[in-house]
Amino acid sequence: MFSLPILAQIFWTSLATASPAVLFALAFSLVLKVNRVFNFAQAAIMTTAFYAAYSVVNLGGMPGWMGLAAALAAAVSLALLLEWTGFSALRRRGASPMFVFIFTLVVSELVGYLAMLVFGTWPATIFPSLFWPVSLFGPVAVSDWDLPAMGGTILAVVLLLCFLRFTRQGQAINAVSDNPDLAEFYGIRRGRAYAAAMAAAGLLIGFGMFIYGTRSQVQPTSAIEMMLFAVAATIIGGIGNLGGAVATAIILGVVQNSSILFMPPQWQGFLLYIFLFGAIVFFPKGIHLPTRRRLTRAVPTVDLAPREAEG
Repeated sequence: MFSLPILAQIFWTSLATASPAVLFALAFSLVLKVNRVFNFAQAAIMTTAFYAAYSVVNLGGMPGWMGLAAALAAAVSLALLLEWTGFSALRRRGASPMFVFIFTLVVSELVGYLAMLVFGTWPATIFPSLFWPVSLFGPVAVSDWDLPAMGGTILAVVLLLCFLRFTRQGQAINAVSDNPDLAEFYGIRRGRAYAAAMAAAGLLIGFGMFIYGTRSQVQPTSAIEMMLFAVAATIIGGIGNLGGAVATAIILGVVQNSSILFMPPQWQGFLLYIFLFGAIVFFPKGIHLPTRRRLTRAVPTVDLAPREAEG
């Protein structure tokens, strides 16, 4: 059971299937970093994005790229709607973080129940079939889904980092995330930065749900567990640390998917709550790697004070 080919296959499959989780964790971490909101309504955005793609491709018979466009449009639209009619209004009224948190939970549950009423409770997929052609690379089977999903995830992460670093709006987002009052003093409109962060998170969520829904079955309640995975990755990786959230999502995804070596697949959901419990109890500020101490060479001192003449 623990032969090298089997371990290599499990590692590759785990790495590939962790791709959507990386995007969800990055979206959650970005909104928390900039808007300072534990956006549990992300589950509602995920559900909306999936069923938009499902309606276009599976029910409407349209090509996959149109389903992707529908998922992106639906996710961004709901994200901006939440920002403009929800988070922005609560900020103006000085609502406490607890009320904002409750608001996101209510939105998440409301959208989940609406999806049940419209689409039912049966699992659904974007494409009618989940089977993808497979190619062998040595002992490892690589499906036609794996490389596009991983490549698309890497591209999405790189584009977001470039957007935050090199564009004017991205730099405004960074400024607001550091100090919103000071940023506004220098003429940066914090409301626009909050909306831009929500829109960027919506793009990540829409793309993540599309690639997830082309590989796995989704129910109206599936987004809750996937969002909790993003919460755990965000906390362990360090709140406000986008790179830490990405790295932690990859590690947790590989660990969770590799757990079939030690436990039945139906227990993988239980493992998620172990991650979340450990993140909250043991790593509330994330994992901080020890800094390497620099070795400095002692420099001999020279006494420049004048000496008394020897007798």
